[in-house]
Amino acid sequence: MRTYSFGVETVPIAMANDLLVGSVHDGRNYRIMLVKLRGEEIVETRLLAGENDWEGHSIAEFRDGYLIGGAVEGKATADGGEGWKAYLARLDERLKVLWELKLNVRNNGAVYSIIPAEEGVFIAGETRRPGDMGFLIGKVSPEGKLLWLRDFGSWKDAVFTALLRSGCNLKLIGSVREDSWKVESFEFSRDCESFNKEVLVEGIALTACRWNGKLVLAGYRREDFWLRISERDVKLGKGSATSLLPLKDRLLVGGELEGKAVVVEISEGGEPEVRELWENGWVEVLKGGIAIGVREGEKIEMVAHSIEG
Repeated sequence: MRTYSFGVETVPIAMANDLLVGSVHDGRNYRIMLVKLRGEEIVETRLLAGENDWEGHSIAEFRDGYLIGGAVEGKATADGGEGWKAYLARLDERLKVLWELKLNVRNNGAVYSIIPAEEGVFIAGETRRPGDMGFLIGKVSPEGKLLWLRDFGSWKDAVFTALLRSGCNLKLIGSVREDSWKVESFEFSRDCESFNKEVLVEGIALTACRWNGKLVLAGYRREDFWLRISERDVKLGKGSATSLLPLKDRLLVGGELEGKAVVVEISEGGEPEVRELWENGWVEVLKGGIAIGVREGEKIEMVAHSIEG
């Protein structure tokens, strides 16, 4: 296990190939963190910054390089902040920024998911105005031109879950609250002409994936670590599921359980097997035999822990 700190907060969020994206708070502002990993070891680090705060939330491989998404030029506060612009940038293999796109969506937007496609790049995320929470979905050309953008919804609260392919369409999944929390899906055609909504289940889903043809939701229900695998519910005690890694014969789930960072292994029809990794933290990323997350203490540190063997 290795720990890393680049400020008072060092928070990993997502990973593609060997590149990790997240955020660092240096005591004054947030900056986008880019880290290349080889196993548990960092081999290269870059920080992106500009006016006010910058946060990294998503990443995808794209044409011998990467796309990163997040929120920039806002001011972070305890309730989410204000003035954020939804952000998308293309990087080459040396992490040089080739182009970037900043979108003002209700004056408080963020890109949490990226899906590259032959005809362009699909993005999705949140629009966070107090009492007027919603989601955004859009399409960007490979050259960085916005082709279309739609923001929708007006809920007391909302949490973005994932953007997934759904046949020839796209399915945006999010958790919304009016009187109670529900996970809902919103299916769009790729030209954004058609739109269908479906309530999936009660609870708060923080991430989602497909595993052997089944939709998996991961998050928490009330105070319990919670998964929904097709029609099967898995609850494991106080905590939250925060990351997923679908494999052929098993599903790995990262998160926090009873104050400890954990990885839970689930097989078809089998009982969940819990592996405790470190105290006072949680797992944000599962990739290539490594669990990456945070540990809270005097500082919020990044942790990389091998889960092979």
